[in-house]
Amino acid sequence: MAIQKHSGWMMEWTSYLHNVVGLIIFWKPLNEMVKAGVWNSVGQSFDRSAAIWFLLFGVLLWFIGRMLRWMTKEKGIAIPRFVGWHILILSVVGAIIMPISGFWVAIPQGIYLIRKS
Repeated sequence: MAIQKHSGWMMEWTSYLHNVVGLIIFWKPLNEMVKAGVWNSVGQSFDRSAAIWFLLFGVLLWFIGRMLRWMTKEKGIAIPRFVGWHILILSVVGAIIMPISGFWVAIPQGIYLIRKS
């Protein structure tokens, strides 16, 4: 399990980076949503929808990172290899579909989790 001890932190930092990039890239549509009063402010706007999905995925990455850290640090539970495989497969598929993206950052994280401790 020693090799897994950084997995949670790696995923959490990925989430922070993801949301900072999201705030920069989607500043304009997010600002428009705030000006529209937030409630039901996405409507049919592709940019606003993309902004929300991007940021909520970042929150999901944060949640996964926190859970991994809790498993390894607080409970002493080894992270199952299937978690690494899922992260790796999702990241590879994402990188193939969107080569200019952050999916590349998660590929080593998946591999890191697959390796034996």
